[in-house]
Order: sequence, then structure tokens, then C-alpha cells
Amino acid sequence: MVCEAEQRLYAEFISARRTAEAASVIAHVNGPDGGRYPLTGVGDVNTYALFAETISQITHTTGRAGFIVPTGIATDDSTKAFFGDITQNGRLVSLYDIENREKLFAAVDSRMKFCLLTLGAAAQAEFVCFATQVSQLVDPRRRFTVTPDEFRLINPNTLTCPMFRSERDAELTKKLYRAAPVLVEEGKPYGNPWGISFLAMMHMSSDSHLFADKPATGQLPLYEAKMVHQFDHRWATYTPDGNSRDVSEAEKADPDYTVTPRYWVSEAEVNARLNSKNWDRGWLMGWRDICRATDERTVIAGVVAKVGVGNKMPLFLFTSEITAHKAAAFYANLCALTLDFAARQKIGGTTLNYFYLKQFPILPPGRYCEADLAFIVPRVLELTYTAHDLAPWAQELGYSGQPFAFGPIRRAQLRAELDAYYAQLYSLNRDELRYILDPAAIEGPDYPSETFRVLKKSEERDFDEYRTQRLVLEAWDKLERGELA
Repeated sequence: MVCEAEQRLYAEFISARRTAEAASVIAHVNGPDGGRYPLTGVGDVNTYALFAETISQITHTTGRAGFIVPTGIATDDSTKAFFGDITQNGRLVSLYDIENREKLFAAVDSRMKFCLLTLGAAAQAEFVCFATQVSQLVDPRRRFTVTPDEFRLINPNTLTCPMFRSERDAELTKKLYRAAPVLVEEGKPYGNPWGISFLAMMHMSSDSHLFADKPATGQLPLYEAKMVHQFDHRWATYTPDGNSRDVSEAEKADPDYTVTPRYWVSEAEVNARLNSKNWDRGWLMGWRDICRATDERTVIAGVVAKVGVGNKMPLFLFTSEITAHKAAAFYANLCALTLDFAARQKIGGTTLNYFYLKQFPILPPGRYCEADLAFIVPRVLELTYTAHDLAPWAQELGYSGQPFAFGPIRRAQLRAELDAYYAQLYSLNRDELRYILDPAAIEGPDYPSETFRVLKKSEERDFDEYRTQRLVLEAWDKLERGELA
């Protein structure tokens, strides 16, 4: 009897597997070959996406259809063709995104995000995002609209949905994208003005056989993403017991101090991988792959010496036409509060993928005049060149002196001056900068948006004030009066 039960169970499994495989084959038939799902029948097919495309197909051009699906229909890479089709053809009427944190559906996981999607003929689509209650859908502060042209402006590569917490977030983000193009617009002959290519140098798993536990002649440190921060290549270090810790301010004050990595890797291997990308400079620039929109900062980029770098810190590689001075301006742009605000409107998870980064509004190299570089580069140099190991970076910037002192008060002032300057380069006004720093300062404490809440709370704890806000606005006012050079 046990054998018969097992045979019956196995037969049911084979039947179910065959049904699933057959359904997958049908879903993946290409449109030109008569497939039912030319837009959503890609990758690991999800039935909700097929359902949405079916609804779109059977809805008359003069009719409307409303249904509930996961919010991934508007944000996921596998559904971007479908979402791009309905937005660019004026078929999206509205999308109301709801998080189940307050258990509107008691039997559904609280982390689940779903949306009320309405299809029909519309010149622009209306949105509400991050709602937790049905009553929030009628809050005018939360409602915003996006036209087909604005989808192409904000997310030209994927045409996925920008997720804004408020109407003001949406309008301010649109302004940033009108001031600066995306970093890389795919398929355009001049869509990569920085000539950027990317490199994940060392994979921490597949390349682990190349790693050494102790330093030796001909080996370089292997940097991991958590070891760097904005304007700080000595953020964290490893201890003899294999754990990591923050580098102290006393250690950073020593220009001879270098962080201790967990592993070392052959210099010849590092050179081979960089040479394959035609990179012969004595420094590297990259960003942390792991991030969140609710941390103190979202885009965390760093400049390091020529070392081994783990894959969680992908690297930017510039063409030879991009001078170190322009690269310094690019780096300052990545670290600017204004850019971070735009990034926070895009990041929904914990990974800053290439497709996110490519669609950030980054000022192009031609935007910088000599006066801009004269303001930006010395500040970037002082903030980054705090130890002898970054001498090649300093030398390319035209500086051959000693490293600069790592003084927290001075560094906070320099960063504030750069933040104010970049806000002006993005054509913001003072109130818009104030909003980026703290929406409550402009719209009141109950406004349904937040930008740098964690940074504000951290500074109020450490300094009894929101120091960044004060310093940045003071720097803005000095720039307006011509007191900063």
C-alpha cells in the first residue's frame, strides 16, 4: 500500500510538472510566432503579469478595466515591456500603490505591495504610492501625474514606474531630470557622455581561490564595499579575529594609517583585470552595491588606491578624455545631497543595480566650466586625500603636497559647500533645497514624505541640532552673496 501511495504521488508530481512546463512553453512563445504574451512572457513568468496583459488585450480602446495586481507590474525588470507599452501608448489611467503593513488583507504578508491598476485612454497617468490605508488614496498631497514624455525623461532605459511619496517629490524629481540627463541612456549615440564603463573586479565567491589570508610581496589589499564611505577610503577595517570595525578619528588623523583588509590578492591579477578595460590610472572609483533609501545616505561612492576590489563595490571606468578634474566633479556629484534625493525616489530594495545607476540624473562633463572646477576640485581633493596611499589620485589632480588633515568640523563645512554648489548646478532654489533637507520644514510635520530623516535624527542625537541643514543653508547664502570661492 505504501508503494502504491508513493507511485500515485509521483504520478501526480509528474503530471503537475508537465502542466507547468507546458504552460511556461506557451507563455514564452514569441509574439511574431503567434504568442499570446509578447510583453510578459519573458524570464521566470509570473501569472499575475500574464493576467494583466490578458486584461489589456481584451479591453476596448474606448473602455476601461480595473484590477488588483502586485506593484511589481510597474517596477520589476521582467514586466518593463508591458508597463512601457501601456504608458507610452496612453493606456494607463491610474496606479494606486498600497503596502499591506496595516493588514488591509489580513491573510496576506504585511510586506506585500499591491496596486489598483486602471487601464483606458489617458493623456497622463495618476499615481499614489506607499499608501497604507484606502483613505490615503484621496489625499491630494500624495497624488501626482506622469505623462508618457515624463516616463521617458525619468526612466528612459526601462520605462518603469517612478515611485514618489508625494506630489512635491514628483515635481522636484522631474525638475532634476530636466536639469541633468541620465548617466547612460541606452541605445543613443551620445547617451553616455562620461564614456563610463563598469567593472566588478573580484567576485567574493567565484574568485575566492585567488585570495590570501596574509599579506606578501606582490599582493594588494582586497577592499570590500563596507570599508569605504563618501569622501573616506578608510571607513572600516578588519581586526585579527576576522571581524570588522569602524576606523577611529585618531587613526584617520594619521596620514600613514591604512585599513587592514580581510584578504589580499595578487597585484598581477589586479593589473590584468584593469588592463583588460584599458585602465592604467593609479586610483579607482566605485560605489556600494548594497544600499537603502532609508539610511543616512543612499548613494555611497568612494575613491581608493589601485587595489583589489570586491564585486559589491563595482567600479566606474572613464575614457582617457575624462581628466581627473572632471572625474573629481563626477565623484562630488555622486556624493551630493541633491543626487541622493533623486536616488531615494528610485531605490525600492537594498541593491543599487546598474540599471538604477544608469538612470540617475548626473550632470554631464560639458556642464562644468573652469569656474565650477576651480570651486569643486580643491574641496574634493582635501576631502579625499587624507592618507599617503591616495597620492596618485592627488597627483593627477595637480597636487604633490602632504595629505590633508582629517578634521571632522572642517570636512563637514567643505561637504556643505559642495552640497550647496550642486543644488545650484541643478537649478534649485533655496526652498527646494530646504525641502530636500527636510520636507517638514517646508510642508509641515504631517506631510507624507521623508528624505534624510535618519541623518537628521543622528545629528540631533550627536550635535543637538540638524547640523547638515544649518551648514548647507549657510553655504547657500554665502554663495548667493558671492562669499565663497
